Amino acid sequence: MSLSHLTSDELIRFYEEKFYFSYSGINKLLFSPKVFYNHYILKQKEDSTDAHLIAGRALHCLLLEPDKFDDLFVLLPGKIPTESNKVIIDHIFNNHYLAMNNTALELEDFPNELLGQMVVNNLYQSLKTDVQRLEKLLTDNNKEYFNFLKIRETKTVIDPAVKQQAELSLEALKANDRVYALLQLGPDKPLGVSVFNELPLHTELADQAFGFKGIVDNIVVDNYTKTIFINDLKTTNKSIQNFPESVDYYRYDIQASMYTRLVYEKFLKDRPDASDWTITFTFIVIDKYNQVYPFQVSKETLTRWKEGFDDLMKVLAYHYDNRDYSLPYELAIGNVIL
Repeated sequence: MSLSHLTSDELIRFYEEKFYFSYSGINKLLFSPKVFYNHYILKQKEDSTDAHLIAGRALHCLLLEPDKFDDLFVLLPGKIPTESNKVIIDHIFNNHYLAMNNTALELEDFPNELLGQMVVNNLYQSLKTDVQRLEKLLTDNNKEYFNFLKIRETKTVIDPAVKQQAELSLEALKANDRVYALLQLGPDKPLGVSVFNELPLHTELADQAFGFKGIVDNIVVDNYTKTIFINDLKTTNKSIQNFPESVDYYRYDIQASMYTRLVYEKFLKDRPDASDWTITFTFIVIDKYNQVYPFQVSKETLTRWKEGFDDLMKVLAYHYDNRDYSLPYELAIGNVIL
């Protein structure tokens, strides 16, 4: 059953403009159409506070767009609160402080809201009194973080330890000769080579009502060898030899297929010699031990992934065209029998 009868106004607004699927959007739809529905249609977006993801974004910026770091990140003098505390403080800031439009308010000015969130998140509930619970949360470090949120504007807050880890990872990447050459990090580029970092791309689909979009980490166009290198930086908390398992788990095959298509549309589609060109896709992976390895995707694997991506089109079209976000595709069409 479609969810359209539940929130028809939101659904109508969603379909007023053409939608462009990103890799993360496709992943959400495949994992749970309801998660996709809540995120993209109801606009119930949850900003990730995972320290590993923040560190990954910082590393991307330091490596590919170092000049933009100060525009995107702000360094917290001290330590970011523990994850359980941070979730509550972020909620108070986003859902209560901003609504009050009063810059004089401090974290301790929201006692009832703090206590309510501690119940929701089952935090400090073993303590006997509300006074004890508030004392546990209203530490100098947590207050400092709240005040820092007030001045950060739209920047991502990181602590010195996270930045230091990102800088160590940056040095490990730059020290790897293969990675250095793949990304063309040097100041002097060979003749006929163009480099594009964090390039936003989108494409229309002639036979679909939706399109595709993505921000590609690094693209190197070598006009001399007629090769385009697509390089995607991945950070992982697992040991680097386990990355092939992550490809299957996170469906990186979808990302590689989509980015290859986007790059082809941007750089090769209208060229008379397009068939003479080769697109090479590489996952540049760095793990928590700062071990680095460029996992290049073979031509045969990329072709197989593309075929799977083409088959995926009917799944996207089913949900989008039928406005049905109730169940994953195979369940929605009744194909699953135990």
